[in-house]
Amino acid sequence: MTVVLTGATGFLGSRLLRALLAAGRSVAALGRDGAGQPLAARLEAALRACGAGDGELAAARERLTALPADLTRPGLGLKPADHDRLAEEAEAVWHCAAALSLIGTEETLAPVNVTGTRRLAELAGRSPAHVPLLYFSTAYVAAGPDTGSANGQPVPSALEAVTGYEKTKRRAEAVVRDWAASRQRPALILRPSLLATDRPLPPGAARQPLSVLGTGLAELIGQAPPLLRRGILHRHPGLPRIRLRLLGDPAAHMNIVPVEYAVDAALRLAALPHPPGVATYHLVHPVETPAPLLVAAVGGLVPGVELVLQPAVDRPNLIEQQINPVLANFLRRDWRSRTDGHTPLRDVLPGLAAPAPVDIAYLRTAMNFRMSDTV
Repeated sequence: MTVVLTGATGFLGSRLLRALLAAGRSVAALGRDGAGQPLAARLEAALRACGAGDGELAAARERLTALPADLTRPGLGLKPADHDRLAEEAEAVWHCAAALSLIGTEETLAPVNVTGTRRLAELAGRSPAHVPLLYFSTAYVAAGPDTGSANGQPVPSALEAVTGYEKTKRRAEAVVRDWAASRQRPALILRPSLLATDRPLPPGAARQPLSVLGTGLAELIGQAPPLLRRGILHRHPGLPRIRLRLLGDPAAHMNIVPVEYAVDAALRLAALPHPPGVATYHLVHPVETPAPLLVAAVGGLVPGVELVLQPAVDRPNLIEQQINPVLANFLRRDWRSRTDGHTPLRDVLPGLAAPAPVDIAYLRTAMNFRMSDTV
């Protein structure tokens, strides 16, 4: 039997792949050849970026099959015989692949996020009746408590999905719900919040929101003239710090969850018995992170700068004009976990270890900020 997995080269999917292989599972990873690399090489690079060494990679090759596929095409772009054989051999179907963008439109993201989910559900529908479909959505499909119900399960309101990404993930959840209801099959919808890791990310590795932030800051600082760069990266006794106003809500919070915790929880949830129908779980941190804490963490990376978070910035200077767009996605919106009405993971999985605390040290490390000290 084989675990079918999409998105295995991504930040979440690569860590799920590593955990599945470590548990002795055989995995068929569906994805694209790309960037001058065949899928098999991309999978190996993703595992290595997660920390896999040569011995682990050698063992992985024995149980990992790379299947080039296209989520947007009928039959996933596979030959009919290969599609049927994959379905027949599946013991679980995990769907991690997604087009992730906070600025992409619903129309541009739907082919992968909605049509791709439908294509994978079609594959799962041809698998044995006990095989579950496990779909990774996002905690932000709804901006508040879920409303309504379908087959006894909460359904987020369409009005509460904000970005094109969230709207397509909500539509994909509907695909999963319809599939489970029409076929009387088990399905899990897993809703992680903002995923992060405090483990090093090598160059070229799949990134997460905080590392994207760290990279953006490093690039912005790297473009500054040498004298200004020194003033940003170093605190000079006797000299005032550079004061920058950040546009955002000082009362805002975000939910940042370690990806290692999310993967552990997902695998434990998958091991539970599930009757036909959909079960929805939020993979979130039990403690929300206040926006000022993130600002303090950023400030620790740039000791020569005084960062002030405020709801309005009148006549921003040149640096403020450049830095505020980098931080906008974190500071101008409330990214709480939105778990109202959902059972906490600790009640479902009493053996699940608590996630690492997301404190200033964690945030600084998770940003993976790289900047040469020679300026």
